[in-house]
Amino acid sequence: MQDEVDTSALEHSGAPASPSPTRRDFLAGSAAVIGASIAAPAFAAGPTTKARIVQAEHSGVTTGPTTIDTEVLKTLIDAALCRYAGTKTAADALRKYFKKGQKVAIKVNTLGSPYSSVNPETAAHLGELLHESGIAKDDIRIFDQYISRMQTGRFRVRRSPGSIWVTNHLGRDPKVQEYRDGDYRVEFHWEKLIVWADAVLNVCVPKDHDLTGVTGAMKNMAMGVVKPTTEREANKANPGHYTVVPKFHRGNCDPAIPWLYSQPMIRDKVKLILVDGVRLLYHGGPQDKARHRQILNQIWVAEDPVAVDSTILTLVNKVRKAKGMKPVEEDLFRDKPRLPKYIATAAKMGLGTNDPGQITLDHFKVG
Repeated sequence: MQDEVDTSALEHSGAPASPSPTRRDFLAGSAAVIGASIAAPAFAAGPTTKARIVQAEHSGVTTGPTTIDTEVLKTLIDAALCRYAGTKTAADALRKYFKKGQKVAIKVNTLGSPYSSVNPETAAHLGELLHESGIAKDDIRIFDQYISRMQTGRFRVRRSPGSIWVTNHLGRDPKVQEYRDGDYRVEFHWEKLIVWADAVLNVCVPKDHDLTGVTGAMKNMAMGVVKPTTEREANKANPGHYTVVPKFHRGNCDPAIPWLYSQPMIRDKVKLILVDGVRLLYHGGPQDKARHRQILNQIWVAEDPVAVDSTILTLVNKVRKAKGMKPVEEDLFRDKPRLPKYIATAAKMGLGTNDPGQITLDHFKVG
């Protein structure tokens, strides 16, 4: 039995929940939901810019520790998108950010598969909503790095003409890129799918991370679309998983994460962020740890990646405190601190805000 932890909000005003609608009821406009605006998490403040995160919650999403009700999940996704965009349908919401004729990539995160991972039902529903909004199926591709992780996370790879693709990385763009941090340099390539895409829907999960304290919107993109200059630079701990990611790990991935996210290839293409918060991993991440999962039953929608990650940090620490654990900033992994420094750096670089006074968390219950 999982311990009860109130994860509905960081400071919630206690607005009453609305009756639980079906997805059909919601799309018909008969669902009434009541929200509350609350203060965002504290961290070293960066540039002043306002951010908003919608957090929709439905207690019926999970039917067990590892099982979900797909229709309720769809209802929750629709509710979150409509609330954020101020539209009557979820397709209309996506139409505000993704345009007909664009090639759209849905970047998921399956490193924590099977159950600290984006749910395939979430990605599939978003793909169908994009198609409903006017994007051709051939122009929608759901992807992540490793085929093994995707399959463990219940994703079925599909690369068929006339369908929404579900695929792992397709290779490297030929142009060599260079990351610099003082005298430290890393040569890398962008993955072909991020180059192919005109626009990206960033779909991440809220997790603890052994190097960066937490992981969310920024690391999902920054470390998820880079390739090595040669296969000889493979991560030897993962045979067959050719990656340059370990070269960005020094300094708790700071400033690598914000630097990569700030590049036009990512920053200009990510139009919307959706957090699959059905479950939260509060310790032992980024790999799945059954004993450290917390059911949230939430979907978040936002545009500010810094606000998203700083909110994840506060929520992870809230759960850890309830479990009698130290905050991630005081915790060690292999005797080394795992400070989430990249969040403050990203704010200073102008990627978003981690100022609690500038972030509105719009939390509401659908059921």
